[in-house]
Amino acid sequence: MFAILKLLLLSISSQLNADQGFDVRRHLCTVTRYDVAKDIANTSAAAANNIPNGCTPIHINLVARHGTRSPNKKRMRELDKLASHLGELIREAEEQNLSLEKVPSWLRGWKSPWRGKLKGGELISKGEEELYNLGIRIRLRFSELFDEEYHPDVYPIKATQVPRASASAVAFGMGFLSEKGGLGPAQHQSFTVTSEIPASDIILRFHDCCGNYKVLSSFTFFMLKLDIWIQTIQLVHCKSICILCGYLLFVPFLSAQY
Repeated sequence: MFAILKLLLLSISSQLNADQGFDVRRHLCTVTRYDVAKDIANTSAAAANNIPNGCTPIHINLVARHGTRSPNKKRMRELDKLASHLGELIREAEEQNLSLEKVPSWLRGWKSPWRGKLKGGELISKGEEELYNLGIRIRLRFSELFDEEYHPDVYPIKATQVPRASASAVAFGMGFLSEKGGLGPAQHQSFTVTSEIPASDIILRFHDCCGNYKVLSSFTFFMLKLDIWIQTIQLVHCKSICILCGYLLFVPFLSAQY
C-alpha cells in the first residue's frame, strides 16, 4: 500500500511540475485579482468584439467586485498560525535529520507580511490601480456610449457602504472620467458615488436584507459541509496526496506574499 501511495505521489508531483503554464492565482473564481483575470479575458477579447453588422452597444450595466484588499483580522491571524506551523514542521524535520533539499529556502523562517497589524480588509494601492484601469478600459472600449457630458443621472456610480467597495468605486470613477473635467492639470471630473444602508440595499447587499436568501444559503451551506464530510471519509486513505497538492498550490502565494 505504501509503495502504491508513494508512486501516486511521485506521479502527481511530476504531472504538476511538468505543467509549467499552470498558475493557481488564475483559478480563484471571484477572488482572482483583476490584473490576472485581465490577461485571461484578453485571450477571448477577439471573439467578444465580433459584433454582427448593424449592431451597436446602446447601454452598459457593470457590476464589479472591489479591488485587491489586505487580509481581514481573521485571515491575518490564520497567516500568523500558518507561519508558526511551518516553523514547527521545519524544526521537527531538522531534528530528525530529514532532507530539506526540496523545501524552498525562502520558506524557512517565512513570516506573514501582515504580522503585528491590528486592522485589515482595506483596499490596497494595487486594488486602486485595478479599478482605475478598469474604468479607463470600459471608456475606451465603448467610447461611443460616453460622448454625453457627465451627469450623475446619466452615469450613476453606486457602491455598498463597505469602505473597500466605496473606495473602489471612487478609483473606477477617476479612471472612467479621466480627462473629462477641468480640475487640475490632469483635468479630473468630480463625480457622485451613491450608496444605501445594508437593510434596504436590495441590489448590491441582497444577501443582508432578503430573508429567503438567508434561509436558502444556510441550507445550501449545510449540504456543502455534508458533501465535504462524505468526500473526506472516502478520501481518508489519500490524505498524503491532498497534502502534497495543497503544498504545491499555496507555495506561489507565500512566495509572492500575495
